[in-house]
Amino acid sequence: MKQVLIPLMLLASAVIAQQPSAAVQEKPRVFIEPSETVDASNAKDKAKHVDFGASLSAALVKKKVPVLVVTDQAKAQWTIKSVSSQREDTTGTKIAKILVFGGGGFTKFEGTIQVIDNESSAVLYAYNVKKGDFQSAAEAFAKHFTNDYLNKR
Repeated sequence: MKQVLIPLMLLASAVIAQQPSAAVQEKPRVFIEPSETVDASNAKDKAKHVDFGASLSAALVKKKVPVLVVTDQAKAQWTIKSVSSQREDTTGTKIAKILVFGGGGFTKFEGTIQVIDNESSAVLYAYNVKKGDFQSAAEAFAKHFTNDYLNKR
């Protein structure tokens, strides 16, 4: 009996080891479209230009969001699109904030993000964010996308 069970157990473990884990198979594959942040300041080209799409990708990985970020759009189930703008205060506004409030954030970042199903083109999740910088905005999206959408489906 042992002579039959041991080879069967070894065969079963070899088959299981060759298959991708169920957790990897279940993760939705997302492609994040690159998007340049628009300068919303009064001065020409004052705000830094940021690829907000790359920031979203980094935030999804950093926050361990249960999706698989892919670089080939054809292999993605979902696409994440974003539009963003960043506004840096003028020198006068910065001085006024320092004198009146003792400092504060001098940059305002706004972004709108949509998660779109590639097959149906339906918007699965949308998020609007206003933060002091692009990294905080991207991480806020990652957190809310996980808690408000992924954990509830």
